[in-house]
Amino acid sequence: MHYKVSISNPTEHFIQLTFTIDSIHQDYIHIQLPAWRPGRYELQNYAKNIRCFEITDDKKNQIAFKKITKDCWEVETKNINKIFISYEYYANQYDAGASYIDESQLYINPINCMMYVVGREDENYDIELAIPDEYKIACQLQVTEKTIHAKNFDELADSPFIASASLQHSSIKIQHTTIHFWFQGNHQLDIERLKNDTKLYTQKQIELFGDLPCSDYHFLYHILDKPFRHGVEHADSTVIAMGKSIEQNEEDFYNDLLAISSHELFHLWNIKRIRPVDMFPYDFTKENYSTLGYVYEGITTYYGDLILLRSGVWSWEKYCKSFSSDLKRHVENPGRFNYSVAESSFDTWLDGYVPGVIGRKTSIYMEGMLAAFIADIMIIKYSDKKYSLDNVMRDLYAHFYKHGKGYTESDYKSLLEKYSGIPFDNYFKEIIWGKGNFEKYLKDVVDCLGCEIDFTEPLLNRNNNYTITQNELFKCWARI
Repeated sequence: MHYKVSISNPTEHFIQLTFTIDSIHQDYIHIQLPAWRPGRYELQNYAKNIRCFEITDDKKNQIAFKKITKDCWEVETKNINKIFISYEYYANQYDAGASYIDESQLYINPINCMMYVVGREDENYDIELAIPDEYKIACQLQVTEKTIHAKNFDELADSPFIASASLQHSSIKIQHTTIHFWFQGNHQLDIERLKNDTKLYTQKQIELFGDLPCSDYHFLYHILDKPFRHGVEHADSTVIAMGKSIEQNEEDFYNDLLAISSHELFHLWNIKRIRPVDMFPYDFTKENYSTLGYVYEGITTYYGDLILLRSGVWSWEKYCKSFSSDLKRHVENPGRFNYSVAESSFDTWLDGYVPGVIGRKTSIYMEGMLAAFIADIMIIKYSDKKYSLDNVMRDLYAHFYKHGKGYTESDYKSLLEKYSGIPFDNYFKEIIWGKGNFEKYLKDVVDCLGCEIDFTEPLLNRNNNYTITQNELFKCWARI
């Protein structure tokens, strides 16, 4: 399979794509464009951005085709061995999960605009880029000159890339893995500080899971002029869009950048590899419903910040500030009394990423994070500090992902019970599937840590009657 990508109309933000398909032996083939992307569990209908769609043979004769769904084309290929599909894609959404083109860069998430032949998803893909010679290419895939190579469509779809003359690159080595930092935009960050902090929190994440399952990992940073915060995880990379650029030297901006970077790196294990059975494998043509968003997003949100505390990158005060901000979002959302976090996970496909009806739903990020926090402290407490949620995640990685299978809610519940030594029936009834029960559980677990929590003015502080050295459970949780 071969794609050629050209910068056809950068001022109007159109990319020209030509998809070459050969070795055709059927009378009809079906060409599918994905309807959604992993990391955002809602239909996005990328086909709405396509124009000037046509199919020809190697003699430039028009080939008959028809649409059979909103994003699937049936092509007549009787006695035709090779076809060329050409179209333009409107790339004018500058965030971490879309595609964007202007006079200075070509930024593509292939899942937005590239197709596959149904039944031939496992074939190799080459993406030839018709770009200026001075452009550099940032991508997790192998790059040879101006061509990107993917082993199959799933790998292609999960591999965003930036091509630009202004790309800035730096790297560090952690064990056998090279961590790459790519910057597009007005980058003025203290790169040495970022590299040192990244090394610290990455080492803690490796310590949790036992290994780093890639030889290269890429942080693709877009530094935007407008206020912005968005990250998307991929198999061996992440795209992070942050703004605004004039605030780069402020501590709040830097800490926010660290938080989202740690979060997205944790996804390297949790969702890119540890995955619910409902998404194992992904089906890009329709909704992949799951009630387990509190695991793949909630636990990731929880550990993203906690790892920064454990690694010493964040102080206790910085961690508390972030926790309080998340808790404030929880307290101010009346949806916690009306819809469970599990139901809200299922409904990301309905309205999960917009405010929606006031008080209708909760968040797999915020309530999922709090659910993870509660489960972690319960395990530590009832196992007499022998185990924690770390052990659960390590088991999901070792016994599910590494055995080529997804997990269910029952699997997750069994692991919580295995390491805590107590039933988790009430936890699932009241926290995961219940409504309005978080505050009671949070008060109990925070008290166990020797901390205090005030839901009228969300805080998480160590109680004056305790110190870190006196509270062994706190030491175990924070790894201090």
